[in-house]
Amino acid sequence: MEGEASNRDIRRHIINACIQWARIKGYSDSAGYLRGLAISAKDPVTLDELVQDTGYSKSTVSLNMNQLKNLGLVKRVVIPGDKRHLYAPITDPETIKTNMLDAITKEVQLFCEALNKTESDILAGRDDAKYLLERIASLRQSYEMGKKAIDFLRKQSLDEIKESLE
Repeated sequence: MEGEASNRDIRRHIINACIQWARIKGYSDSAGYLRGLAISAKDPVTLDELVQDTGYSKSTVSLNMNQLKNLGLVKRVVIPGDKRHLYAPITDPETIKTNMLDAITKEVQLFCEALNKTESDILAGRDDAKYLLERIASLRQSYEMGKKAIDFLRKQSLDEIKESLE
């Protein structure tokens, strides 16, 4: 019995961390909870098991698991002859690295586009916020350095990154 309680405590930490991740990223708590269950499960979990474990509706679980799949955080596991939807966490380090860098790249691209549009509006005389030009230049320089760091990390293997950190 003590081992079961300990296992539940360990799972709770992972699940709580995943719920916090979901909140930070603007996803639902249910997405974080489901991600935590997938990460902490010993084997791939079925859609029905997730419904039973969470009490969420089948449509809520299905939508959230599809979202997690599209984010590259879980994968659908296919077992020949088994028509159930099984899900497992993505654990391959290179895939995780790529997914993290892709997410950062999207954020950087979004913000750089906003900077460019704002600068164009100011230069076209559509705004009286010329003070923003200096701020935009500074932010653009920071984001360009960020892009270079991302490109550098993409080219490095995890072993090379690990070596440079030791």
